[in-house]
Amino acid sequence: MSLLQTLSYTEYQKALALNIDTCEVISKLADLKVNLNEIKKPGEVLMKTLDRRGYTVEQYRQLLTTALNAKTIITYYKPQCKLAILIGNNKYKYLSKLVTPSIDCDSLASNLKGLGFIIITLKNLTAVDLKSNLSRIFESIPEDSYCFIFYAGHGCELCNTRCMLSVDCPTEDITIDDCVTENWLLKQVASCKPELCVLILDMCRNYLDRNINPKIYAALPTIEDYTIHRNLLISYSTQSSAAAYELLQIECSTTIDGTYEVKTGDTEKIVPGASLYVNALCTRLVENLDVSTLLDKIHGDVENYAKRQRPIKVQCGVSRRSLYDPVRGDADVVLNNLKEVLEEYKENCAVF
Repeated sequence: MSLLQTLSYTEYQKALALNIDTCEVISKLADLKVNLNEIKKPGEVLMKTLDRRGYTVEQYRQLLTTALNAKTIITYYKPQCKLAILIGNNKYKYLSKLVTPSIDCDSLASNLKGLGFIIITLKNLTAVDLKSNLSRIFESIPEDSYCFIFYAGHGCELCNTRCMLSVDCPTEDITIDDCVTENWLLKQVASCKPELCVLILDMCRNYLDRNINPKIYAALPTIEDYTIHRNLLISYSTQSSAAAYELLQIECSTTIDGTYEVKTGDTEKIVPGASLYVNALCTRLVENLDVSTLLDKIHGDVENYAKRQRPIKVQCGVSRRSLYDPVRGDADVVLNNLKEVLEEYKENCAVF
């Protein structure tokens, strides 16, 4: 008798409920060569395929046990290379200074380097210099790569346009030249035709007062259009018109009760992963998940924190991709090229 005829009803129902990752592991173990991506019921397809191949109940049980016990890293795709562009602004000239952006960039750099990413950190740059560096970077990225872009610093939103505020941004009468818009950044990203782009904006999304900042609102008609090449996932660490929070974990010999004012020298004691969002992100990066699921779990973690910060995810493209995916190109060639391109700005830029 066939597998489906002899398998108990309970076991069959559990098989139908198997997640796609487990199904893909079983498929590989059984050498089925069946594509389970974008299938609504992967467990059902898997069982029918095993049945047609003549697998017995005992063989299926053995495959299932092996799959459940195995820590297999699933490869969804092999990009040309993987790059992480980590932007941190904390040393503001006119706006309030921040504590965590540079620390968060360093924490992410350490975690993503372990996953095979080329790391580029851009810290405390003016809007002009940041745009110049980003343009050079995207010109140097080969097509069909993974781009992980992170920004931490002051930000704002106006008429559904997100703006990253530069370190020399004034407190009033802000212009479009004092910031880097999300639209401009995504237009630059599209120029290198990445297979995957993950953009994380860990910043406030408060609206600017139109009366105090008329020039930036007047420039709205000139905001850039952009296209999406392949798979794009954008994560905003908080919802529209809301603030993002810095979570300071400081190594301290005394008990802190209530509000604590950061003092000179405290930055040496701040624990890595200092913002709410990056703390959750670094914690979850140890899990080999596709990027969409990874962001969902991170957002769930952030929402459970005391501040009740609510992140937002926007996704274009349904292909499953993982930050663990291995590269197929020569990363050293890209790395050396980027070092040469950014040599002029090495005081505020690091490439490794």
